[in-house]
Amino acid sequence: MVSATCPRCRTSRTCRNKTNRLSIVHRLFTIICIIFCLALQGCKNQQGEDNNLMTNDAVGIGLCDYFDGRGTPNERMLAHYILARTYIDMDEVPQALEELQKAMASADTTAADCDRRLLARVHHQAHILLEQSEESSHPTAWLVVSIGLFIVLCGAGLLFFKKKKKLQVTQSDEENIYETEAYLRFRDQSKHPQQSITREDWQALEAAIDTCLPDFRKKVDPNRTMKDTDYYICMLIRLHFSPSEIAVFLDITLQNLYSRRKQLLKSVFNVVGKPDEFDLLVQELG
Repeated sequence: MVSATCPRCRTSRTCRNKTNRLSIVHRLFTIICIIFCLALQGCKNQQGEDNNLMTNDAVGIGLCDYFDGRGTPNERMLAHYILARTYIDMDEVPQALEELQKAMASADTTAADCDRRLLARVHHQAHILLEQSEESSHPTAWLVVSIGLFIVLCGAGLLFFKKKKKLQVTQSDEENIYETEAYLRFRDQSKHPQQSITREDWQALEAAIDTCLPDFRKKVDPNRTMKDTDYYICMLIRLHFSPSEIAVFLDITLQNLYSRRKQLLKSVFNVVGKPDEFDLLVQELG
């Protein structure tokens, strides 16, 4: 009786038996590796906090390297899933997610023997890790937003208090000038127009302005080229004297005062308008 031969090596059934033996060895190696990893996992669960068995990914990486080259889709998926679980135990979430993605990519869903139960576990584990990553990022985001809002509020509060303090200082200085002897002299003169204003009175009022409102002269006449009469008009307007009172102090007509205020509006503020506009702008100067 003629024995069956292999079409490639033209020998007996020895070739086929050798192939079957290699396949069996391959399967046995797969089972031993999986049992070994599961045993390590079981030891880890029993030891609790004092374990060092699954803190190394060398075994899992070795499994993946082996089965990526010669394993079936189910074996490759299982190897990457085991390595992913190892990374989870090591708190290496990014690497765990990467291995879970490789496990899903290894699955052959078109094959009849596809381990869909394992594939479902892979999907479930990846979903859990993604949810945990999103939850852990939320406190950080809220912390950043909270710090940003705190800084903005502190800055706004600081600006508010600075502005308020500056306003209080300005109001205090303005109140002080109304208590000076120079101002009271002019206010008394407005009630008794028969009295005359001397040059010393003008100098005293100018000194009071420089003391209580030191920036006023810089804003009205920065180059100090303005005529004395024009600067006197600016001072009296800033102190809220009426046009009729100013005309009496300067011994000029209301029409003349009207024309000068209009000219000063153009020369000081570069604005063409009415004298009342000049009065409002001057009274806002500190």
